[in-house]
Amino acid sequence: MTKRVLILDDNADNRKLLFYALMSGDYEIHQAELGSDVARLIEDTQFDLALLDIELPDGDGLELAEKMRDRCPDAVVIMLSANDNIDRLEQARKVGAHAFVVKPFNLPKVLEFIQNCDGSPAGSSADMQVL
Repeated sequence: MTKRVLILDDNADNRKLLFYALMSGDYEIHQAELGSDVARLIEDTQFDLALLDIELPDGDGLELAEKMRDRCPDAVVIMLSANDNIDRLEQARKVGAHAFVVKPFNLPKVLEFIQNCDGSPAGSSADMQVL
């Protein structure tokens, strides 16, 4: 069954990298540069996986993760950030993220994590991994 994936990152290179890495799988991939674009997508689409940048020009990816949780409670949520401070990690844990990825990220590790989560029910926020 095709999984719906959302990639949100204001950096076009990061979006392209994740898109091309995932396109060979059985995924329907949606991309967005701004949080305002994602807010509309979340209302219209049930996602199975979301890779959400935290620092956005028009908002905070953590707020979008909360909306994602409300709308798609079983989605695997991976937060992306160039800032790995403990406050951001704790905020990601509180919104139920499955993983926190520090940019620049290790693409093979991210893909391995996605593959291992694929089809799995959402875990507890205490299990959040830092990649």
